[in-house]
Amino acid sequence: MSFIDLAKNRYSCRAFSAQPVETEKLNAVLEAGRVSPTAKNQQPVKVYAIQTPAGLAKIREATRMTYGAPVVLMVCYDESLCFNTQDVYKENFTSGVMDASIVATSMMMEATDLGLNTLWARGFNANDIARAMGIPANMKVACLLDVGYADAEQGGPSPRHPSRKSMEEFSEKL
Repeated sequence: MSFIDLAKNRYSCRAFSAQPVETEKLNAVLEAGRVSPTAKNQQPVKVYAIQTPAGLAKIREATRMTYGAPVVLMVCYDESLCFNTQDVYKENFTSGVMDASIVATSMMMEATDLGLNTLWARGFNANDIARAMGIPANMKVACLLDVGYADAEQGGPSPRHPSRKSMEEFSEKL
């Protein structure tokens, strides 16, 4: 499948089946994240693969944004490793959220290519999630990436999925 077809076919799954994600597929998804670009290749991102019953119970207690997925990837970044433009450009930009989003997108697209479904989620209090999962203070939660197989009855794309701006609305040539 071409990348553009892959991008068009990927959707936010909000109902997952109980079917487990195969280890080799999860490893391939994590590898796609590991090799993703980050600002100045500083690689501040760490992904916690939540898949044990105890881990899933903790994350589900902290947020509803897991939708029954058998694997939840908690995509975090280490603030101390992020690229910061303050010294160079005299503006306060830190790359953590952007780096984590690039990693999450790469993993999301690899999962789709492998026949898995995903949901990129950020509808939660990140501090509550970090506390619930016991991650170190220097690690910041950027997003969750739910991974699994869509529930056959309820796991399809939203009716809004195919709706996109026209190219003229989306892009402007200067």
